[in-house]
Amino acid sequence: MSKFHTNILSLELSGEEIKTTITNEWKVVDDHIWSFLHPTDSYRTKVIGFDIEWRPTLSLDYDATSSRTWTRPATLQLCDGHSCLIVELPPKFDVPFALRNFLRQPNYTFVGYGIKDNFVSLERHCGIGCKNAVELGTLAATLMNAPQLSFCGVDELAFVVDKLDVRKYRPLELDLNWGSYPLNNELAKLATINVYSYHKIGSKLLERYGYIRLL
Repeated sequence: MSKFHTNILSLELSGEEIKTTITNEWKVVDDHIWSFLHPTDSYRTKVIGFDIEWRPTLSLDYDATSSRTWTRPATLQLCDGHSCLIVELPPKFDVPFALRNFLRQPNYTFVGYGIKDNFVSLERHCGIGCKNAVELGTLAATLMNAPQLSFCGVDELAFVVDKLDVRKYRPLELDLNWGSYPLNNELAKLATINVYSYHKIGSKLLERYGYIRLL
């Protein structure tokens, strides 16, 4: 990885202009986290799309106490619908306080696919935990009373919940080497599409069906 770098990527998704910041600079991460902390107009729980990409499987840690093998995190993505943040994570790093604190905020709901497993791995690697991590398939199945939605992929669920068709925006034939830095624009676009979709699905579900049932 080069020493420090930050890149800004702009793309349009379903008529919305999304700005993504890709960085390995902790000061930039801190500044972006503060931008996420503005309250919503309704002062209800704010929904943040969350995702992790992992290094190639050749980069592994083995935990003899649990007989479990772990890949290392390569990037961490957050999205509030207006902007996205992609944090490039070196193999060994100290988690910025602003990021660690943000993920533990009680008035924020973090939504994603495989999000609970991701946080188990993050807790093991770098002590990052989360107070309100919600699995989108389970959330949709529960709130919409449709158990089959637990097994939907993100593209299908985005269309069912919000009539959002993101498949046409996805880059094709990518080399999914998330551990190669700086992250190229095509991988950054793919990561943005995913985490933006998570935010849209979670926001629409909780807006339509309410937060009380979630609790």
